[in-house]
Amino acid sequence: MNRKIKWRIFHFTMLVLLLGSCENHQQSANHTIIDSLIVGKWQMVEYGSGSVNALDTISFYKNGKADCPPETGEITYHFITSDSLAIYNRGFGEQHYKILKLSNDSLIKRIRRQRIYADSIDEPVNGEIEKYIRVTDN
Repeated sequence: MNRKIKWRIFHFTMLVLLLGSCENHQQSANHTIIDSLIVGKWQMVEYGSGSVNALDTISFYKNGKADCPPETGEITYHFITSDSLAIYNRGFGEQHYKILKLSNDSLIKRIRRQRIYADSIDEPVNGEIEKYIRVTDN
C-alpha cells in the first residue's frame, strides 16, 4: 500500500476515535445532569386516574439509594438510559420505569417492567402514569 493511502487511513481512524470519545463524554455529561435532577424527595400528586395518598413519597439520594415508604429493605436505583430508571428492592424485586418528564420540580414516570424474585415474575407492564412534585432537595 502506498504511503499516502496509509496516512489517510491513519487520519480517518484518528477522526473516528475522536468523534467517538466526544459522544461518550456527552452521554456521561447527560447522565450527570439527570442524576442530579432526580436527587430529592418527591410527593406523588397523581396516579393514573385514581386518587393518591398525601403520604406517597419517594426519595432519591446521591449515593444511588432510595426510600419508598412504606416499603422496607435496601432500595437502590440507577438510570439504564437517560429516560429509563430501574428501582431495586433487594431481595424482593425490581421495577423499570420510562421517564416521561424530569425537571427541577416535576417527575413523571410509567412502569414498563416488573420483576418479583420470590414468585419468578418477570413481565412487561404498561402501567399507569405516576406524577410527582419535588418536596425537598436531599
